[in-house]
Amino acid sequence: MGTYRLLLLAGLGVTISLVLALAIAYAVGSILVPWLAGESPGHSAPYSSVFKVEMPVRSFKASSTKGLIEFPVSDRINIITPQYVRCPDICHWETNILIALFEEAYKANALDRIAFITIGLDPWDEDLNLASTYQEARAGEWLKRGVYWAWIYDNITLMRDIWNEYRIYVEKDEKTRLINHFAGFIIVKDGKVVYVVVPTTEGWSKPANVAKQIWELVDELMKATPQDHTHH
Repeated sequence: MGTYRLLLLAGLGVTISLVLALAIAYAVGSILVPWLAGESPGHSAPYSSVFKVEMPVRSFKASSTKGLIEFPVSDRINIITPQYVRCPDICHWETNILIALFEEAYKANALDRIAFITIGLDPWDEDLNLASTYQEARAGEWLKRGVYWAWIYDNITLMRDIWNEYRIYVEKDEKTRLINHFAGFIIVKDGKVVYVVVPTTEGWSKPANVAKQIWELVDELMKATPQDHTHH
């Protein structure tokens, strides 16, 4: 019953008013990672701000809902987002955007060229079983179609190392056990962060619009690297 109630919360959305939640989401999304300090958006639109970045990132081996993986996943464009299942609001909006991106990748026949990676934010109170249940509840049909969506949870030391590498702000509120964190989408290609996309207040409420903006960036990156038809 506890899992059912949790997934119901995840599916339905928020526990506070939409206006207040959007304001909180915008504030959280505005906690930009340190390496964005002083950067100018490469593209601004009503639904998101896009920061163009050239930052190499280390490769990690970590436990995930797809088993032990090495990421960023080689030979794929990686779309990385920080999330946790118990999140009362913004993480589920990130999922809505991810699902819209799954559809874009499917329509473009590009599922084998994209890796969607969720970096878990709550290794204290969550595990891979909970993450897998959430993924199945929210996107089971897309997973069956071949979407590569790995949710990473490992020991706290490794998770902190991953957060630091990707400059993901994470702070647990000891009273509520909720997580304050950076919210957005990190696009990685060839071992480098190339874009960071932060939805605006309006964008969080329009996942399909944000997904289209992200997909335009991904599509450009794919066109810059012709597909190897020998790769499966």
